[in-house]
Amino acid sequence: MYPLTPLRVYVLDRVFDDPICVARLECMLGGLGEQPSEIVRITDDNLGEVVGELQRLWPPETVPAGKTRTWMRPLVFTTMDLRAKLPDLKPLLSRCPEGTPLSTLDYIFGHMIKAIDQHPHSLDQKNNSVCWPTFNFGTMAGCPHGCLYCGAGRAGKFLTIALNLEEYMEKIVGPIIEANPWNKVFRMILSGADLIAFEPEYGLHDLFSRKLAEYDGRYGHFHTASSNVDWLADLPHRDRLVGVWSTTCEGVARDIEPGGVSAIDRIEAARRCQEMDISVRYKFKPIIPIRNWREEYAWIIEQMLKRTKPESIGFCLYIWNTYETMVSTLPAELLDPECLVAARDSAAEMKGQRAGPFPHRVRADIYRFFINEVRRWDQDVLLYVSTETREMWDELADELGQDPSCYVCGCSSVAVPGGKLALSPGFRYSTYCPTPI
Repeated sequence: MYPLTPLRVYVLDRVFDDPICVARLECMLGGLGEQPSEIVRITDDNLGEVVGELQRLWPPETVPAGKTRTWMRPLVFTTMDLRAKLPDLKPLLSRCPEGTPLSTLDYIFGHMIKAIDQHPHSLDQKNNSVCWPTFNFGTMAGCPHGCLYCGAGRAGKFLTIALNLEEYMEKIVGPIIEANPWNKVFRMILSGADLIAFEPEYGLHDLFSRKLAEYDGRYGHFHTASSNVDWLADLPHRDRLVGVWSTTCEGVARDIEPGGVSAIDRIEAARRCQEMDISVRYKFKPIIPIRNWREEYAWIIEQMLKRTKPESIGFCLYIWNTYETMVSTLPAELLDPECLVAARDSAAEMKGQRAGPFPHRVRADIYRFFINEVRRWDQDVLLYVSTETREMWDELADELGQDPSCYVCGCSSVAVPGGKLALSPGFRYSTYCPTPI
């Protein structure tokens, strides 16, 4: 796992009631970059003190030499509460400092999202977004990469890690697999967490792949911006996993993803996974048009296609934002001046549109650049735009070479290894179409 150096480590007291959770905790603590000087056990008596401290600790005023700022976030170890009816935590707010958000208590007590049906047809139709419905799983909240475009990475006060993974597999993952035969590939991706950053000490993907192997034709995506992959070679069921890399150019990796790895390290990680016979896919998501973006992205695309043979490559501009949120979270001086002006001048036009802040014409031109650069090196790899509008698909479908109603992407529920679609009666179309029939 990453050699994190958290400012403080907290453990909810009920963790110590489960020997398996304690063993996982000890293994993960052993994987840290330095042993914590103190582990704070969260009890009824000190809950208010812990919550106040969590609010004060991050961000740190100074970063010691040799340390990575975003790797210093406090860690909170807990167990996910898997009961159907969760207790009301609102009364506990009276013990906490004024203004404490309920979400802080939710994370501490393991009231986390257990699973979600992402991108149902009805919601994507409403939002004018094209994707595939897919069940997402997850057992953490927060990420050590600290990406400036990510709310959790930029502003998250702590990382939450649930330790009762065996229980989660039996009570959540298994039943959802059995109840949804249309979903062939499941994503391990919830709550802004890059989960492989914590492996192999965490043990999640070993358990996940073992659970998937209990069912014919079921697989799981690990969606990552990490290069921490060598441990995958030791998994007996790594054939059930598909690697999807969120990749970018070196300038973005260096200046906007401060706790992540370089762009070329992600390509090298994918190459090593390919040598393990793990399917490899890429998403340029988000594409951030920094100064000199054409040269930067052209180079990494060349390296990607010289070093690996991906099943698919996806594209998605920096979206889900307004011009105002963009310039308040990304360093404007790093951005391409023409793109910055286009976003500013289109602010009124893009208001309320999920595909903002860049207008359609700018996004289409950038996508065409990416398509052309990929085709310089590979005429056959499958291309797509990710969570884009129907209008964008209508314009680019011929250039992408796929039908928007039924296309192979990077991490959909039907994108099985081998670059194929595993469709079934009643589930044949992406959310480009109103219904899955």
